[in-house]
Amino acid sequence: MPLSWANPRGRTISLHLSRLSALDPKHRLGVLLFNPGGPGGEGAETIAEYGRVLLPKALQDRFDIIGFDPRGVGKSTAVKCGGPGLSPKVPVFPKNRAQFAAVQRQSAAYGTSCVRNSTPGLVANVDTPSAARDMDAIRVALGERKISFLGVSYGTFLGQTYARLFPHRVGTMVLDGAMDHAVGPRDFLYQESSELSRVFGQFARWCSATASCALHGQDVTKVWDDLLARAARKPIPAPNASGGATTVNDDAIRMVLPNLLLFGPTSSLLPSSWPTLGDAIARARAGDASLMADNSSVGQPQDAYASVGCQDFPPQLRGYADAAARLRKARAISPHTGGASEAWAITDLCASWPVPASDPWTARKITGTPPILVASTRDDPSTPLVWAQGLHREIAGSGLLVADVTGHTAFFNSACARAAEADYLITGKLPASRCGA
Repeated sequence: MPLSWANPRGRTISLHLSRLSALDPKHRLGVLLFNPGGPGGEGAETIAEYGRVLLPKALQDRFDIIGFDPRGVGKSTAVKCGGPGLSPKVPVFPKNRAQFAAVQRQSAAYGTSCVRNSTPGLVANVDTPSAARDMDAIRVALGERKISFLGVSYGTFLGQTYARLFPHRVGTMVLDGAMDHAVGPRDFLYQESSELSRVFGQFARWCSATASCALHGQDVTKVWDDLLARAARKPIPAPNASGGATTVNDDAIRMVLPNLLLFGPTSSLLPSSWPTLGDAIARARAGDASLMADNSSVGQPQDAYASVGCQDFPPQLRGYADAAARLRKARAISPHTGGASEAWAITDLCASWPVPASDPWTARKITGTPPILVASTRDDPSTPLVWAQGLHREIAGSGLLVADVTGHTAFFNSACARAAEADYLITGKLPASRCGA
C-alpha cells in the first residue's frame, strides 16, 4: 500500500492478510472482511486462528472470510513505540496543574517514541480514512466488485468510513458496538463514563447474587470503594504480575474496568470477563493486586491504539482548566468508577500528541449504500447504545438492532444477534429491531 494515499506512487508499506475460503463454494457470495476492533486489533490472526470458531457457519459457508491487520497494526507495517502508553509513574486522573503537566509530558514523550521507532511517516498516516482506502485496495486485489464487512467496536468506525468513501462498493455491512464520530470529545467522555458506571452497578449486583463470583453475598460496591481508598493511601503489591513485581494504585485499579466489564454474563463466544473482575477485586483486597495489574490499561504498551486513536478521536483539550472541568463532570456522573473509560484513556494518551490529528471529530452523513445494519447491546460499557442510535441516524436507509443484554457488542454477547447479523450479511434483508440473549 502507499504510505500516504495523497502520494499513491510514493513509499509503500505492507498489509498482512489471512483468508478462510468459503465452505460451500457452489453458493459462494463473495468476500467478507472482518475487523475485531481496537484500534489495534489484529484481524489476520483472529481469522486465521479463530475464524472457524468465532463466525457463524452460515457465513463461513457463503463467504471467503478475510482478516487483515490495518496499517500500523500487528504484522502489517506496524507502529513501534517505547514503554507503556499510560505510565504507572504518572497520574491517570490528574488532580492539579502539576499532575496535568506530567500527563502532557508523558503523552508527548510516548508519541515521540512512536514517531522515532516506526517507519518514517507512518504515525502520521495511520488514520482511519487511510485504512479504509487500504480496504478498497484489498477489494481490488481480490478481484471483487463489492465487499461485505463485519466490524465490531472500532471496526464500526473503519466500516462507516469505508461506506462514506466507497458507498457503491458496499455489499452488506454490520457495524456492531458503534463509534459515532459526531459526538465530539466531551460527550465521548461523558456518555462512556456514565454507561460504564451503570454497567459496573449491574456487575456489582450480579456478583453479590451469583455463587460463582468471588464476592458472592457481599456489598460489592462498598468493597470496591474501600479498595480504591486503600490503594490511594498506599499502593497494593502485585508480586505475580506478568510484567514483574510492581504495585497498583487506585488509578490503575479504576482502569481495569474498561477491560473487565466488556463481556457480560450472556457472553458465549468469549468467556464472560465479569468473574475475572470479581476475582481481581477479591485478591487485591487480600493483598495481591497482580490480576489487577495484568488487566489494567496502565502500564501496558498502546502503540497502535494511541497512534490511531489520536488521529481520529483527539481530546482537543484547551489546557488544564478544560481537562479538570471534563474530569469533574465525568466523576460526578460516575461516582464509584470515577470517570474510568477508554475515552479518558484517549484523553490522557493524546493530551500532547506530537502528530496533528488528520481526521478529527465531525458529523458526516453516509448515503448511496445498500441498507447497512448498526447493532448494539442495551447496556454497553464501551460503546453506549446512544452512539449506535446516532450512527443509525447518520446512515441513510440503515437498520438498528438492539440486543437486550449487557456487554460490549451484540455479536459477542448475544447468540440471537449473532444469528440475525449472519442472516442479514447473506440476504441483505434487515432484521427486526430487537433481540434477546
